[in-house]
Amino acid sequence: MALAYSYIDTHVHTHRSSAQGVQAMGGAPRVPGYTGVVEELLALMHRSGAAHAVMLNFTPVADMLAAARARLAPDLTPSQRREVEEEARGAMVGRVQRRNDWTCQVAREHLGLIAYIGIDPVLGPEGMAQEVERCHAQGARGVKLHTFVQRLPLNDRRLWPAYRAAQELGMAVYPHTGPFQGGDVPEVRPGLAAEVLREFPRLQLVLAHAGGRPYFQEAVALAREFPQAAFDCCGLVPGSPGPGDLSDDELVALFRDLGIDRVVYGSDWPWRDPVPEVARIARLPLRDDERSALLRDNAQRILRLG
Repeated sequence: MALAYSYIDTHVHTHRSSAQGVQAMGGAPRVPGYTGVVEELLALMHRSGAAHAVMLNFTPVADMLAAARARLAPDLTPSQRREVEEEARGAMVGRVQRRNDWTCQVAREHLGLIAYIGIDPVLGPEGMAQEVERCHAQGARGVKLHTFVQRLPLNDRRLWPAYRAAQELGMAVYPHTGPFQGGDVPEVRPGLAAEVLREFPRLQLVLAHAGGRPYFQEAVALAREFPQAAFDCCGLVPGSPGPGDLSDDELVALFRDLGIDRVVYGSDWPWRDPVPEVARIARLPLRDDERSALLRDNAQRILRLG
């Protein structure tokens, strides 16, 4: 059944197969019935009344390379080890590109799906910029960065050519911010976006998880200094809040501090279910225009989906 409010989900992850999706979630589905394949997502969108879903897909190169190093024979010489590791890095370039090609293809085949592609330092600074340009030609609308998984701070200068390319092409950059699965590292701090926004004032940056607890106020300070910064509320609005989650009043206060016109909805599907979250947003003590902005209108404007 469709929800009372139509919505745009700006934060989903899709996979070629259920096996790959379950592996990405640590070996077991987080929500019964959702493994991350496109068919599940399309059925959910149809049932719930979602107009668009933005696929934030990337390749966890750092984890893959670490796993490859762990499998190396212990008796390799240093030169042999370097040679094998370099071959593995070269193979990762192809994996990044193939995943991006698949994401773009899926978006072309399904009008409601939007492609955001991944880049990684394994491509090199200019290679990342070229990948942004290559995928834009295939219909990609933005770039996903996972600062925690990729060990990649937003102000890493290797990203400058890619940011420049995205700015010139009108593509948004959508980075993870805040702790991830209980881990916290300096790379995830939302305040690192300040250097990026000063250098690239026309770049549309959307900080996932609104900076992440415990960094909400750091994100608010960023919002006050940079009017082009935007945020998603992914993970902040569970349908049944538990200990440590923000109350309804705290959520509304945070959204208004960030700027209600600069917050977009994202679910993190298939890790989370958007249906109870959108239903909760519909119950929040917001004005109708604020609710519509949060669930749909801001995404249409900020991500240029109209």
